[in-house]
Formats: sequence, structure tokens, C-alpha cells
Amino acid sequence: MKLQYLGHSCFRLISEMGTTIVTDPFDEKAVGFAMTPVRCDAVTVSHRHSDHDCLDSILGNPAVLDSEGFCTADDVSVESYASFHDDVRGAKRGGNLVFRFDVDGISVVHMGDIGCFDEALAQKIRQCDVLLLPVGGTFTVDAAGAKRWVDAVCPKIVVPMHYKTAEHSFNIDGVDKFLSLFQDTAVIEADALVLSDVPDYPTRIALLQRFCD
Repeated sequence: MKLQYLGHSCFRLISEMGTTIVTDPFDEKAVGFAMTPVRCDAVTVSHRHSDHDCLDSILGNPAVLDSEGFCTADDVSVESYASFHDDVRGAKRGGNLVFRFDVDGISVVHMGDIGCFDEALAQKIRQCDVLLLPVGGTFTVDAAGAKRWVDAVCPKIVVPMHYKTAEHSFNIDGVDKFLSLFQDTAVIEADALVLSDVPDYPTRIALLQRFCD
């Protein structure tokens, strides 16, 4: 499995057979920078905000997964779970979908714009291999809230997302607050993750560079 970071909360997952899924494609006007146009077989949408639900940069005619449920496509399975975009059961910002992908025997969970901690949900995704987790606060959990998810889920690898960069046009925290909660030796930087299996080691934080074609 190959995992590329397209920016904000958008990733591309590619299986060994070439099945491709893109998560939460974003609108340049909402985020402040353009998403590289990509082709895929399926797109997941965690919620209907323009920084997570913009198909303009998606090539082809992919399936759009935007509701709770389970499905399979070739060598990939996808399960989604209902959650909340805030800490008052959706009263401020509505609902949010968390997606779990099983690709080449590796489990990847995309948390969308999760806005609160949910113990029951944490148990469903516990010990996933890769956790794609917002850390910027304001519209999602902040650094401390994200750390709580990490401690409860115990993933092998955490990939931070939805944090402030020099390109962003709206104000959320940068990734440094989240990284400061871990030892320096736990943090790695990479252009992408290419995984055939995930060794059983303490949780690593993978800071991925944004893919630009």
C-alpha cells in the first residue's frame, strides 16, 4: 500500500493492484492552495464542507462514499462510522464520518473533522495500523484532543492532518503543538508511506510532505 498526502485532510491510498481511494478532496478557495488533480476509483467525504467535499480536482468518474456503511471494491474494503464535528453532538458543525480502509492487509483510519473524543468509536478502530488524525483545533480536536485519540487507539503510525501551514488561508494551530507531545525519536518525515506490513513498535508520528505532481 502507498499513502500520499495531498494536503489538508486529503490523502491518496493506492493498493498493490492499483485500486485508488482519495479522502476529503478540498476546494482551493476554502483552503488557500490548490489540490493536485488525481484519478481514483473511489472518493470518501467525511462531511459536506468545501474543504472536505470538492470533486473538481478528481479525474474520472469515481464512486463517492459519503454515508455510514460497509463496502468492498476489488482488494480494498471500506467501513465508515458516524461521529461528530464538535463537542456538543453536532449542534455547532453537524456530523462527521470516520472511515476505516483495509488495503493489502493494512488498516488505515481517516478521522475526518472529528471534534470530540468517543470511547465507543475508539474501541472500534483500536490498534489500527495507520491513523490519519486532525490536530489543528478550532474546527476539530486540538493537539491535546488528538493525543487522547492516539493514547486510546494505540495505532502503529499516526499521520497528522488539518493543521496550519504557510499556504493555509484560515487560522488553526500548526503541527508543532501536537509533535511536542511526543519524543523527537518518535517523529519521522517522509514524502509518502509505502507499507507491505507494519512492524510492532511503539507509535510513530509520520509527518508527510504534500504531494504535488
